[in-house]
Amino acid sequence: MAPVELAKRAELSLSHVYQLLRGDRPDPRGTTLRKVATALGLNEAQLTSGDTEPTDVGPPLDRATFFALMSAFPSGVTIVTTVDEDGRPRGLTCTATCSLSAEPPLLLVCLDNRSGTLAAVRSSRRFAVNYLLAGRGELSNRFATPGLDRWKDVAWRTTPHGVPVLHADSLAFVACRLHSELTAGDHTVVVGRVEGGHAPAPGSQPLIYFRRAYATLRA
Repeated sequence: MAPVELAKRAELSLSHVYQLLRGDRPDPRGTTLRKVATALGLNEAQLTSGDTEPTDVGPPLDRATFFALMSAFPSGVTIVTTVDEDGRPRGLTCTATCSLSAEPPLLLVCLDNRSGTLAAVRSSRRFAVNYLLAGRGELSNRFATPGLDRWKDVAWRTTPHGVPVLHADSLAFVACRLHSELTAGDHTVVVGRVEGGHAPAPGSQPLIYFRRAYATLRA
């Protein structure tokens, strides 16, 4: 808010407001604080503590409602794969995947902070994003469930950099080098620079996730 507007709303002189902003009045009177707080839509405690978050945001959103809201957006299903420090394949299901930039070619995936796959990506600095074929819901569930042997009886081969790709169960894959990352809440946004991959064949259909169920596109 501009000083002129603040002075008008708080019913103070403009010179008074500038003195407050410069710190020339380090201990303003209570009536002045109340006027400034009201003009800014805050209470006095927020104004003096520096906490300017609004007080009318309502109760925190519960987990079930959050998931219900997010389920309104249909998305493709991917499995992010990499190798750990011992060269063992690691991977997990990821629906939070999207392209980010064409120049340079970047994409992002969101990985759970607790996952061993995230730790392996950080170690190897490389990963692949496998776009699952329609009908591969069971494989998606397996790679989304902790404690299972995710790689048992799964066909895979490696990229030139040694990253496993699920060639038999994916309509396409993208090979990436770790570009950057950003932790946000309980997940980390991992940005990869695309170095290669395999495009989908004509007529191939992806696995779709919508309203907590798998679906396919109609021809």
